[in-house]
Amino acid sequence: MGNLTVWSLLGHALGLLIGFTLHEFAHAWTANRLGDDTPRFQRRITLDPRSHIEPMGLIMGLIIGFGWAKPVPVNPRAFYPNEKRGLMIVAAAGPLMNLVIALILSIPIRLILEFTGLFDIVSHSVSWFFFRVWLVAILFNLVLFFFNLVPLFPLDGWRVMLGLLPRERAVRLQGYEQQAMLILILILSIGIINERFNLIWAILGPPLRYIFEKFTGVPYWVLWW
Repeated sequence: MGNLTVWSLLGHALGLLIGFTLHEFAHAWTANRLGDDTPRFQRRITLDPRSHIEPMGLIMGLIIGFGWAKPVPVNPRAFYPNEKRGLMIVAAAGPLMNLVIALILSIPIRLILEFTGLFDIVSHSVSWFFFRVWLVAILFNLVLFFFNLVPLFPLDGWRVMLGLLPRERAVRLQGYEQQAMLILILILSIGIINERFNLIWAILGPPLRYIFEKFTGVPYWVLWW
């Protein structure tokens, strides 16, 4: 995704700080709305980043592009008799929040481009600096959206997948959570060691770039110009 520069690092930090905070808030708020008061008792229904950010997870996200926040505790029994459905909705709420964030952050970009051309922005170093910081923040929320929907444990996509499967098959797959996590770690490790073998980026990259360009109106390649 390009070499780290001052503007990309700031964009990473802004995108991850907003993205992680609102992602976990969405999980907590949704679980509470569905009848689980565990997140409320754990004081997770808040927009205070300190309640959601895991410092090491944030640092890893900045350095290697893969990080994590504090998971929101959820009690599946609170969703009885629709535990599977409740867990699926709560899981989906996080990535969907990141998609909404990316869309909202894209509005100022669209407005700016309505009044000035992209190359006018590029020609002014200060404007171009902050413009790219904002674009990277949008990009990373799209990354969080797509990546978290990968159907491997412990990502949200795993819970969404289980919620869509018949009960018997979902219960059977739950017994393979450790194996699914090992597969995810292996795929990520290979991608970090050699970007040419980054399987997740190879799969998610094209739709991510497409949505980025549709939201912002900015060609993806401009980010690394």
